[in-house]
Amino acid sequence: MTTPPELETTVVTLPRSRRGPRTEGLAAKRRLRAQAKAKVEDSRPHGWGRADDADFDAPSRPSFLERRRADGTPLLLFTVLAVMTGVGLARVDSRIEILQVANEITELSEDQQRLLDRKRRLETERAYLRRPSRVGAQARERLNMEPAPPERIQRIELLPAKPKLESE
Repeated sequence: MTTPPELETTVVTLPRSRRGPRTEGLAAKRRLRAQAKAKVEDSRPHGWGRADDADFDAPSRPSFLERRRADGTPLLLFTVLAVMTGVGLARVDSRIEILQVANEITELSEDQQRLLDRKRRLETERAYLRRPSRVGAQARERLNMEPAPPERIQRIELLPAKPKLESE
C-alpha cells in the first residue's frame, strides 16, 4: 500500500468588500440569542402567561395617540390629499362650466338658424302678397274697388312752406 502524498493547503484571502461581518459582532449576536432562549425556557412552554402569574407582564396595546407618528407624515398625506381633491373638484367644475357654455352656444346657434329661416320665409311671403296683380284682384273682390278713370284724377300742387319768423 502506498501512503497518500501530503496534502497541501492554500490560504486565500478575500478582499475586505467580500469579507463577512467581524466575528466579534457574530459572537455578540449569539450571546443575545442564547439569553433570549434562556428567558423563553423560563416561561410557560406554550409561551402564554396567565393574569394571576406573578411575573405576568401583559403587553398593553398602545392607544391610537401613542401609535400615531410624530414625524408629520399623516398631516402631509392629508394635506396632499386635500389639495389634490380641491384641484380635482376645481377641474371638474371648470369642465362642467365649459360644457354648459358650449350647450348654450349650440342652442343659440340653433335659434339663430331657425330665426333666419323664418325671416326668409316671411320675406318670400311678403313679396308674394305685394304683387301688383294680386293687390288689384284683392281690391276688386274684397273692397269692390274699380280703377279710376283718367278724368277723375286731379293734380294737386303743394305750395312751399312759409318760413317761420324767429320772433314768433
